[in-house]
Amino acid sequence: MSKYFILLIVIVFACKNKHQADHEVQAELRLIDTLHSRLMEVKGWLDRMPLEELKERKDIIKHNYEYCDQIYKERKLVVDEETARLMDEYRNYGKIYSKAVDSFKPIVMELEELLVQLKTLKESAYSKDYKKETFLTYFYKEKEDVLKLHKFAETVLKPAIDTDLAFERAQKRVEELAEGLKSEQQ
Repeated sequence: MSKYFILLIVIVFACKNKHQADHEVQAELRLIDTLHSRLMEVKGWLDRMPLEELKERKDIIKHNYEYCDQIYKERKLVVDEETARLMDEYRNYGKIYSKAVDSFKPIVMELEELLVQLKTLKESAYSKDYKKETFLTYFYKEKEDVLKLHKFAETVLKPAIDTDLAFERAQKRVEELAEGLKSEQQ
């Protein structure tokens, strides 16, 4: 009878340890998922404003701004306050898009690297390759890198996305200005 009792205690203890291990794995996976969701937000920003579109806008702004500036200088025209404000706003959009273009590839590369690292960390959580403390050490390092990328992407990509409609309005007004200057020249 005592053999069966000891065997029963061993089985109960093993089940309890397995349940605790499963709980730890689920907790670790939830931590990883929070980081993964941050990375998916960055990916969403990248998808929403593709590099080609950013480059195109940057080039259009540069061309239109330089064209209008050249005509005003050649004709020695006085720039009124409203036009000056419009052109400053327009040039600022160019700066936003230029910064996004310059940072786009580094953001993509870092995003891809972090996704691979999170995938590896997730596989390690499933297989319990690390003790809890070791897992947390790796997790906090990844968390620091993910939050750093997220913050950087937010300061570089979000403004390009957030100014989309305002850019289009300014673009229309600048094109009308350029057309007006062109028709006066002929």
